[in-house]
Amino acid sequence: MTYFTLPTRRFRAAAEKLSWGVKVVGLMAALQGMARYAALVFKSPDNAEVLLKSGQILEFDFPSQFPPAFIIFGDYIDPEFYFLRDVAGTHWCVVDAGAAIGHFSIFVATTLSDVKVEAFEPSSANVATLRRNISRNNVGACVSVHQLALSNRKDVARFVTAPNSWNSQLAPEGADASGTEIVQVETLDAMLDALSLHHVDVLKINVAGFEPAVLEGAMQSLAAGRVDIMILLLGLPSLPHYAAIAALGYRFFYYHPRQRTLFEVTRFDADSVLSHRPWPARHIIAIRDAALGSLVAGVIDVRPLTETTAPEKPRRRQMGKSAAGGS
Repeated sequence: MTYFTLPTRRFRAAAEKLSWGVKVVGLMAALQGMARYAALVFKSPDNAEVLLKSGQILEFDFPSQFPPAFIIFGDYIDPEFYFLRDVAGTHWCVVDAGAAIGHFSIFVATTLSDVKVEAFEPSSANVATLRRNISRNNVGACVSVHQLALSNRKDVARFVTAPNSWNSQLAPEGADASGTEIVQVETLDAMLDALSLHHVDVLKINVAGFEPAVLEGAMQSLAAGRVDIMILLLGLPSLPHYAAIAALGYRFFYYHPRQRTLFEVTRFDADSVLSHRPWPARHIIAIRDAALGSLVAGVIDVRPLTETTAPEKPRRRQMGKSAAGGS
């Protein structure tokens, strides 16, 4: 198995997402989206917004917060969004680590019923847009914003908001301080205690490659079974952490939205995790074994992920509201 350098992997990932996004939404819709993309790049406004087919509105600064997939495909296409719709209960508690401009928090707040979202984001620029999106989507009553970074330690550190703010991260020690801001750093264990969150239904972690550090700062909570579902950005450095989390009673899956099936990953080498995804995915889903049965009973099948699990050509599923949402 050959693994590629970071720029090559990003190019391949973008090409894969474009290819599968076209298959999900259809060629005509994708072409219309590409026209929107080109028009936006040509106009180069300071800020813009996109109205998604699911009904959410996302504002963003241009070009630093520009979300190409939402512009081209016009909706949420990643499988974890379908998964959450399919299993969602009521009165869930959701933690969004790396909230950025709020696409995940806004989805959860507008799709799930009676949900409470705790959104963590250190970048001042992102937080400003996140708050605007919360207001635009009328979800201020259920989304709380915490401007701080999550890691494996309590600290005060410099945070770099990159030109592409989706790739922003804590600055390495000794790095040039220009273009950075001082942020509070906490562990997820400490924040769950501080917020009196004794049970979390969904924990999403997407922090531009710093997922291992965030997971290290959450291990006490995971060991105690305080989190039922995790949605984790894939990354080679995270693989040993997946194995450690599995030893705490969690099972790892990819979700096939058309088949409504979870495909279980049981080995955590790079080939087993990355090479046999049944549906294009940037995130892996971890579920506490004790919670799995009640989550999927009568709704979702569970099957092993094998080398013969072949990706299937997608057909468009409407996102809509969850069954629990009542509309």
